[in-house]
Amino acid sequence: MPETIRINFVTGAVRRYVPEIEAISELPALVAAGSAGHNATWFREPADAEWAPAHLVGHLIAYCWVSRENLYRMSYMTDPIIKRLDHDGQQEIHQWQTQSREALLEQLEAGVAEITHLLKELPDSSWGRPGQHPEDGRRSIKQQARAMRVHFDEHLAQLGKMSAGA
Repeated sequence: MPETIRINFVTGAVRRYVPEIEAISELPALVAAGSAGHNATWFREPADAEWAPAHLVGHLIAYCWVSRENLYRMSYMTDPIIKRLDHDGQQEIHQWQTQSREALLEQLEAGVAEITHLLKELPDSSWGRPGQHPEDGRRSIKQQARAMRVHFDEHLAQLGKMSAGA
């Protein structure tokens, strides 16, 4: 992702947060790889109360949408409240469990692309801008971006666990 490597015109240094942006930009490929073996079980809800792969990827799409909105608000507002994902509402509206793997992965890629575009344009000095998380308290854009990666990693582990059990 060479376009993320830009020079900070104030300090003359390479942008400090490129690794965070690159970690987020690789998420769609990781989800595609993690969901590749689930063609036969794409819509099947596992017995152990986990989500079906289609449902899980749909959740990640909705998470991208709310994360992008939160990052945008944190970039331009003073200490905004970080919105929580209404998973059940999004599931009801979008019916993730009825969409093909390709359609969901395309939506996920678009959602992540919007986030990486926003973060690429954000000056280093803005990565410390705060927002108020309802459960975790005050957190910066940097912390929010890292939390996004952790959230994806948790769900990637779920996909891996489903693959191992299939």
